[in-house]
Amino acid sequence: MKQRRLKLLGLILVGSLFLYGQLSWSAEAFGKTGESKKNPRVIIILIDMSGSTNKARRTVYKEAFDKIYKNMDQGDRILVGTITSHSYIDFKPTVDEEIPKKSIWVNRLQFERNLTKTKKKIQKEVNRLLSRKRGSQWTEILSSLNIADTIFHDEKKRQKILVILSDMIQDSKEYKFDKERITNQYINRVIKYRQKHKLIPNLKGVKVYVAGASATNSNKFRAVQEFWARYFTKSGADYSPHRYGHSLIKFE
Repeated sequence: MKQRRLKLLGLILVGSLFLYGQLSWSAEAFGKTGESKKNPRVIIILIDMSGSTNKARRTVYKEAFDKIYKNMDQGDRILVGTITSHSYIDFKPTVDEEIPKKSIWVNRLQFERNLTKTKKKIQKEVNRLLSRKRGSQWTEILSSLNIADTIFHDEKKRQKILVILSDMIQDSKEYKFDKERITNQYINRVIKYRQKHKLIPNLKGVKVYVAGASATNSNKFRAVQEFWARYFTKSGADYSPHRYGHSLIKFE
């Protein structure tokens, strides 16, 4: 009888320790979730697929993505799409995933499996995209911003971040930045036309990063940068020249 009681007490003790461990994990998960960003982010990454960016996709863009990848946090939604000749017409995201969150309803092992699986899937798809060598005919950056507007519209709670991996040289039937002089008059004319036809996207509160910006010379670089500075400002975006450049220096 005494042995049976000891065994029973032992089982109760083991069970209690197991339950305590589970509750501790749940409490830890709940606490850390609370300590994480109060407002997770929706991060849209638009990748320029024009022929002129073949090299940049394997170097500058990859380095930029690696910084974003390391910065991803629980509850973040990561959406990756391309800037091509027909961005607005046939846009389909290559990646649209949410980073799993710790929860009192999910045990540690399941959470870690879900996290690893999701992050591997994102990395695999983006690496595949960046390794492509064939480029598109045109670069429809302006139209891609309207796509970002559509996606952000349905996000009411998350912080909105837009990352553009491109040389920022719009090349379309309407606008050819590499061939035209980007003057104040030119910028005013483009903005006025797009306002009139309701083509300016609503990017209010969207934090914008640009990596890969390039041009044939420094004057052209500054002129193109000025165009986008004014265009982003007109759209209501959170734009800063410190987040516009050839490389993604910092991402947060």
